[in-house]
Amino acid sequence: MKIIEIELNKEYLITKQSKEVSYSDVFQLRTTLLNEVPKPKDCMVAFFKSFSPFFTKLLLSREKIAKKMGLKTATKLTHIEREAYLNEFEGNIGDSIAIFDVLDKNDIELLTGQTDKHLDFKLSFISYKEEKDTIIELATVVKIHNTLGKIYFFFVKPFF
Repeated sequence: MKIIEIELNKEYLITKQSKEVSYSDVFQLRTTLLNEVPKPKDCMVAFFKSFSPFFTKLLLSREKIAKKMGLKTATKLTHIEREAYLNEFEGNIGDSIAIFDVLDKNDIELLTGQTDKHLDFKLSFISYKEEKDTIIELATVVKIHNTLGKIYFFFVKPFF
């Protein structure tokens, strides 16, 4: 099992819905250890459940700062609220986890993201079978709009 960086697939929803791009990346996990391919919504839930306590504190700090700046923030801030919501998450268009709204989906991809005055951010959770391998990919696309977006992205990019 190995994680590698790959090119953004032109057929993915995230690519088709991202015209101008300031930054993108795709990380792929290829494994034979999984009997079933996880649904993209389950990949998203696992992603959010995997945050370390330190990273969760960083996100909560971001929420406080973003709220003061008039940016979109998460509505479920307590650990209990977040856990309950993650356990019930369906992954339908319009659903959200924190500030990540589900924008589109198909059988292999769940496209999430957020548009703010400083940048557009999209994150896709992709999972499928290729011969004996189960493939899980996480694709990110960012479009920076202004100087505030450049400053914000400078601070969050190291966490990608």
